[in-house]
Amino acid sequence: MQSLDKKNASAIKKSDVSIAKNYLTEDEIRLLGLLVEQYLAFAETMAQQQTPMYMNDWIKRLDGLLELNGRELLTHAGKISHEMALEKSYIEFEKFRLAQVANQKEQSLKELEQDINDLKKKQK
Repeated sequence: MQSLDKKNASAIKKSDVSIAKNYLTEDEIRLLGLLVEQYLAFAETMAQQQTPMYMNDWIKRLDGLLELNGRELLTHAGKISHEMALEKSYIEFEKFRLAQVANQKEQSLKELEQDINDLKKKQK
């Protein structure tokens, strides 16, 4: 049987659902990491060259880097508010949580059944 600590260590919490990167695929995370590396390499180059950079410069350079990598720039706030997105994620999380609870109960019953069968075999 799995220990309680091990189960809780990998459990998804309600607070996790509001962080988008938690739901990226492995490839998406790798691509995000590459973009960050490129941006940091550029920042290091500017620092080594002692080139003064202002916030507006950083924004323009980041936009350029994203476009260079074929990424679409978000130029508006979008159609869904942060509150709407959180509400939707919490509703979906609750569905997920209930399914997980049902799954855990079913798994526990199967384990209990197996333990009972094992005990019966030992008694024979």
